[in-house]
Amino acid sequence: MPGRLNPSPLMPPLSYKGYAIEARTFQIRGSGRWTMDLLISRRGALRAFSSPTTFPTEAAAIAGCRDYASKIIDGRIPGFSVDDLD
Repeated sequence: MPGRLNPSPLMPPLSYKGYAIEARTFQIRGSGRWTMDLLISRRGALRAFSSPTTFPTEAAAIAGCRDYASKIIDGRIPGFSVDDLD
C-alpha cells in the first residue's frame, strides 16, 4: 500500500449530538486521493475511525468524514459504535 503524505491541517472539531468530530484526512502518495480518517470524542474519551473510501480533494474528504461520523453516531454504520464514549 502506498505511504501517506501531506496530513490535512487540523480543522476545528464539529459538534454533533454532544460528540466532537475531527477529520484527520491524508493525501495518499502518488494517487492524489484523500483518505477518510476521523476522530470522534466525548467527555475525554476518543475513538478513531477510517474507511477505504477516498476522495479527489481535501475538502471532499473533510465533508465525507463529517457525514460518515454523523452516521456512526446515529448508529447507521454496522460494526461501528460510539456507545463506549458515554
